[in-house]
Amino acid sequence: MNSLLKIDSIMFYVSDLEIAAKFYENVLGLRRVWTDKKERMIGFVFKESDSEIVIHNDSSLPNPSFSFLVNDVEEFCIEFLKKGHRIVKEPSDVRCGKFAILADHDGNELPIIDLTKFGDKPRYDE
Repeated sequence: MNSLLKIDSIMFYVSDLEIAAKFYENVLGLRRVWTDKKERMIGFVFKESDSEIVIHNDSSLPNPSFSFLVNDVEEFCIEFLKKGHRIVKEPSDVRCGKFAILADHDGNELPIIDLTKFGDKPRYDE
């Protein structure tokens, strides 16, 4: 059975990426590990964890949002459906792999993501 591995990331909308990046680095002590200029996103990690805080400049994304890491989104969704559960958003391509949104029995949305495009390991470019 697939399982949720950890909280992969929490994302926040910011009005100015570079001003916000200085805050997350200098005030909160996070380390910038990647920047995606095309998607207008910057990723940070904690000193004692590789879970990420991601800031973005896309007002169409939910704010805040989060995702749970799984080994393989598509495989997870297949097993999830076989057990009679509902998928809110089918797997789609994202920067690091695949992303989908599942629902629990009360309708709570559970976003999942994998790192299949990165060889199943975080990839940092900073």
